[in-house]
Amino acid sequence: METRHLGIEVHRLEKIMLRERMRCMPYQDADRLTGTHGYWLKYLYENRNRNIFQRDIEKQFSVSRSTVTVALQLMEKNGLIVREGVAQDARLKRITLTEKAIQLNQQIREEIETFEKKLTKGISEEEATVFLRVIQKMRKNLGEKI
Repeated sequence: METRHLGIEVHRLEKIMLRERMRCMPYQDADRLTGTHGYWLKYLYENRNRNIFQRDIEKQFSVSRSTVTVALQLMEKNGLIVREGVAQDARLKRITLTEKAIQLNQQIREEIETFEKKLTKGISEEEATVFLRVIQKMRKNLGEKI
């Protein structure tokens, strides 16, 4: 019997998903925008009426501080976000979408929806629920606070 390596399978799926996301038009049009940045822009857009800081993105997407810093610098350089200081704490920088990102948002949202439909084709609601429960358990096993 062949040994199952769930970690390898998750890694393979992630690589396939990355390639698929990078094929969509908004990511090709936006200077060096990655598939992950699209999900971040969607998150920022959906939360545009409240203050979002770097730590919020780190927590929401389970990404390290250094990774988020580099990505936000790139997004700022590409004119997608602005980081602005807040009065209550000079160390905190609120992340705000630019008009360019807001215009790009609708395309990104449509691409994410298309991607999610393709990804979940033939998967029942029950299967998706079980999959999400298993993923949460794995994240918890690896020490992430859920």
